[in-house]
Amino acid sequence: MSCIFCDFVSGKRKKQVNGLPFLALHETENTISFLSMNFPEKEDGHVLVIPKKHYKYVEDIPKYIHHELTDHLIKLVKAIRKTHEGCNILLNDGKSAGQTVFHSHYHIVPRDMKDGIEIEVWKNRRVSEKEFRKINKYLIKRIKSV
Repeated sequence: MSCIFCDFVSGKRKKQVNGLPFLALHETENTISFLSMNFPEKEDGHVLVIPKKHYKYVEDIPKYIHHELTDHLIKLVKAIRKTHEGCNILLNDGKSAGQTVFHSHYHIVPRDMKDGIEIEVWKNRRVSEKEFRKINKYLIKRIKSV
């Protein structure tokens, strides 16, 4: 099965799904970034940063490429901060988390006050200190098992 991001990297595909061109913004040995076709309503862009090689999930990416991805993200964030108050850096990892292209990738969404973009829209629930500690203990156990 073909991967649209791999096709962009290889040059096999020159256009995004809606016909807009694939245009690299910045490139390193193992990473590349480009403007997504999905723009938030009140902002001027949405950038994707990907490893050039295909890795389905974030845990599949080798550490040295993670370091390169982080440096790449920081460079783009510095550029975005020149004209925006902030940005969201997102990673949808897995179908249940909203990942639609199964080539691990980061989203950078420029942000300004009162832009109306809602990223964290889940409903919060109140938890007791006892439940909070129980969940914390459970997660520590899971982390130690990895």
